[in-house]
Amino acid sequence: MRVALVGDEYYPDIGGAAHYAFDLSLQLGKLGIDVMVVTHAHPGQPEEEEIAGVKIKRVKGLVLHNPHRAVSPLLFRHCHEYILDGKFDVVHGLDVYSSMAQMVIPFAHRHRIPCVTTCHTVIASHFSILLQRPLGLVLKRTGRLIAVSQASAHFCRLLGCPEEKITVVPNGGDPACFNGEIDVLAMREELGIGAEPLVVTASRLIKRKNPKLLVSAFARVLEVVPDAKLAIAGSGRQKDNLSRQIKDLNIVNSVFMLGVLAKEKVAQLMAAAEVFVLPSKLESFGLSLLEASAAGVPIVCSNAGGVPEIFKDGFNALLYPPGDEDAMAKAIICLIQDRELAEKISANARETAGRFTWDLAAQRTLRVYEEVLQESGSSCSHQ
Repeated sequence: MRVALVGDEYYPDIGGAAHYAFDLSLQLGKLGIDVMVVTHAHPGQPEEEEIAGVKIKRVKGLVLHNPHRAVSPLLFRHCHEYILDGKFDVVHGLDVYSSMAQMVIPFAHRHRIPCVTTCHTVIASHFSILLQRPLGLVLKRTGRLIAVSQASAHFCRLLGCPEEKITVVPNGGDPACFNGEIDVLAMREELGIGAEPLVVTASRLIKRKNPKLLVSAFARVLEVVPDAKLAIAGSGRQKDNLSRQIKDLNIVNSVFMLGVLAKEKVAQLMAAAEVFVLPSKLESFGLSLLEASAAGVPIVCSNAGGVPEIFKDGFNALLYPPGDEDAMAKAIICLIQDRELAEKISANARETAGRFTWDLAAQRTLRVYEEVLQESGSSCSHQ
């Protein structure tokens, strides 16, 4: 089977959508699928390359305010050329809001190529109304829609996607990377700390990830646990605002801004921590939660979106109402001080992580490809 994976974000981009695209493409390749990724080009990146058998074509386009929202006649033409020349059995749009998927899915449908699209989203309020028309066209033209959680599936139904088109395929994690032999002491030495309680987060620093809430809550944590430290891995538009907030709260000596880290470094950071916090207002799934679970660090996160489908308060995480700074701070303090509870949550979370792997996600995705091929009356021309 020959499959085109089309999306705005791919390695080495950061964020959940890029992570999803990269890990899914590699795992589909391991299952024997002939995979080509068609994605947006960034300066300094090769236009064509191959990673672990996965072929990648990066297309140049006009970059707007969001570096992943790229539109231009050149981009439009090249994407369509790749799809026609590739003779694909299935075209998979990696994100329903991807500008490239919104261009390619209707085009592929018009040329009778079976289409699948993934939805990572649980709410539309942070997207421009200008995207609603192309989004509706994608939902209409795609043969099957993969939702990463029941919350995402509900969102798609609200947008008018028929129930019979939707299949829930949870994301996977990479337990081997996060639960192997990790040098915890080396990370603590790198940070310049000893036995002080370490709280960590790893995500893009953007508004909907709500990093400012974590910084405010951590200032409260310091009132009870004055030697605690906070490490923030990631970058984004909120970075400067976050730095100012840390300075204004007079907690500069207690917070590390680490920037973007390689996956191995993130695993090391998580394994060295007492608590992992995901402060997002809303998450459709939360890949970093699986990574933290595999690393054995107890989790604090909000009980919104798709998170409660996997994480239960007091069992494999401590959950708080979205936006509740006081509740977040109390949950962090609880896990720092109550090590018996922290160890119980950590053990249960590790067991949870083992049930969500990219191997399983890829197998379920492959079944969706087979179903959409069968429904379209097509057969695989490239085995």
